[in-house]
Amino acid sequence: GYTDPLAQVGGHDGVTALIAGARARFPGFTFRLAGEVDGHHDIARFRWELVSDSDGSAPVAGFDVIELAEDGRIRQV
Repeated sequence: GYTDPLAQVGGHDGVTALIAGARARFPGFTFRLAGEVDGHHDIARFRWELVSDSDGSAPVAGFDVIELAEDGRIRQV
């Protein structure tokens, strides 16, 4: 599942719809990893930026924390 202040979704379909909505809301922008992933045991955090395809500016940035399942797949964001 994925939870943030604006959304809470679960399953592949929910996450796919959330990503499609973000892409539709920010056409001409691409999400990019910003820096290294910092992890310990089954928890990791990473920073990201929303980058303009036309000029490379990054007007939006944030971070996420993920929990991994025993098989290495993401359990929760």
